[in-house]
Amino acid sequence: MNKQLTLVKEFHKKFNALISEKPSLIPNDRVNNRHRLMREEVEEYFAGAQKGDLENIAKELADILYAVYGTILEHGLQDKMEEIFEEVHISNMSKDYHEYKPVKGAKYIKANVKKFI
Repeated sequence: MNKQLTLVKEFHKKFNALISEKPSLIPNDRVNNRHRLMREEVEEYFAGAQKGDLENIAKELADILYAVYGTILEHGLQDKMEEIFEEVHISNMSKDYHEYKPVKGAKYIKANVKKFI
């Protein structure tokens, strides 16, 4: 994750995009922009998947990550994201799955993300 964040940080610096140094909320115009970027990339992935275009799928998955990493940088979570990801992984692993649908069973552990912010 660090290599990819470094590359996207280089992009943000080049184009003067926001990089927060600590966990932060961002202005609504930035939230709207980040949401738009991520939504567009997910829609482009879906279009490629529907066409059975693996090359496009691969490219759009990279673009989705690029948009997500940019959002991580804008929120200043770059130094916390690996720990947050691991915490969410533990929570996800505690779920029961039935027909690809997660179910919060008796062993479910809620992710405690607050401790990293």
